[in-house]
Amino acid sequence: MLEIVNYNRDEYDFPALVVLGCFDAIHVGHAELLKKAALQAKINGLDLGVMMFAEGKGGRQVFTFEERLAMLEAYKAKFVLKIDYTEDFKNTSAADFLKNVEEHINVKAYMSGKDFRFGAGAKGKSSTLKNYAEDEDNGVWYMAVKDVVSGGEKVSTTLIKDCLGRGEIARANELLGREYFVCGEVLKGHGRGRELGFPTANVEYPADKALVKQGVYGVEAEIEGSAYRGVANFGPRPTFGEEAAVLEVYLEGMSEELYGKTVKIKFLNYIRAIKKFASAEELSAQIGRDVKMAGATDAAAEICDD
Repeated sequence: MLEIVNYNRDEYDFPALVVLGCFDAIHVGHAELLKKAALQAKINGLDLGVMMFAEGKGGRQVFTFEERLAMLEAYKAKFVLKIDYTEDFKNTSAADFLKNVEEHINVKAYMSGKDFRFGAGAKGKSSTLKNYAEDEDNGVWYMAVKDVVSGGEKVSTTLIKDCLGRGEIARANELLGREYFVCGEVLKGHGRGRELGFPTANVEYPADKALVKQGVYGVEAEIEGSAYRGVANFGPRPTFGEEAAVLEVYLEGMSEELYGKTVKIKFLNYIRAIKKFASAEELSAQIGRDVKMAGATDAAAEICDD
């Protein structure tokens, strides 16, 4: 179980290597840094700690703090340096940030990505850390890790959010190194899906999670240890005159009542845009075609939609 060390409050006495960064998505670039940090911590007999903002830097998150905590366990991290992104923190200079960290944590080494920025006005950078470590009075060493590039673009949380917003789920998943997912409670619906021959579940889309583009997606749901493939509609339901954005999911092989349960919905691929159908029967026929495209590449799904 990861220990939570609250910035500028809690103590951590065992010699540690602290990885600095935002880690608001745990994407493939973060994974590369964390793997190298875990190796360096093991070689040098240090506990591995990872800096992480509790609620990101504001706005919707790719993964919540709790979801990111679970992901960090794969890298044998011992603790998380939890930081609240407050005005006071944003106005802390780079030098004061390092001072505050070392007053509470027994830091022997730092690692970060080469593009890491910190301190008021983002004036601190990897060269700042390099110069800091070269001062023998500070008693730490520092290592930077090159950025990871995919398709000619630097992997970043901003890029991933852009992909999600454009419906480029396959690309977002590639950058994340895992499927983008949301966890939500199944809410009471109208029961129309059962009448159409495709019983659906209305899943509450978390208010703090990054939004995918409105449309129809191939998905996989995890429910009480079992996995089910299916399709999801995120957005309005124009066929029935409903404008509110809803995450409505149909899962193959699922017959039990899910109301009140929390489900994990993994987005596999974008299938098509939302359409208004002339009748419920036309919608039912389209859902049948959508199910066949679940898990296909985004491009293949779009061709089928055309």
